[in-house]
Amino acid sequence: MKLKSLILFAVIFTLFSFKSDKTKLNGTWKLISMELVRNGQSRIAIQDQANGGQLKTWSDKYFMFVGKSTNGPQTINNYGGGTYDLSGHVYTEEVLYHNVPNFLGRKVQQYLEIKGDTLYQVYLFSPLDKDGNYDKNNCNIEKYVRVD
Repeated sequence: MKLKSLILFAVIFTLFSFKSDKTKLNGTWKLISMELVRNGQSRIAIQDQANGGQLKTWSDKYFMFVGKSTNGPQTINNYGGGTYDLSGHVYTEEVLYHNVPNFLGRKVQQYLEIKGDTLYQVYLFSPLDKDGNYDKNNCNIEKYVRVD
């Protein structure tokens, strides 16, 4: 009986010692596409990685991003960061610095999902419901791949 208890304890200890979702998020990710969905109609906003791109990095408590995009002949530098909370798929950022002053101090709720080395971050125009669902007909879907 002692051996069975010891094996059970070892199995439970092993299960609880795996990394949490927050730890899986830690690292640097490269934005590879952004899909803009409005009234159910979709279009890809980022296609040319050679002329733009963005990296986003997470630690246990903080996030930051840096990148650039092009709009015709104009290059726009983009950067910011702050703190975040992740509970299941519900991700909330508090923006502490940003190249656009209007974003400073904002708390932004999003949907976040990691599938292998691919991360999907969904920016919402309405809050998540109590089950973590969102309006799939009106959102921005950013797709990242892990680079570290």
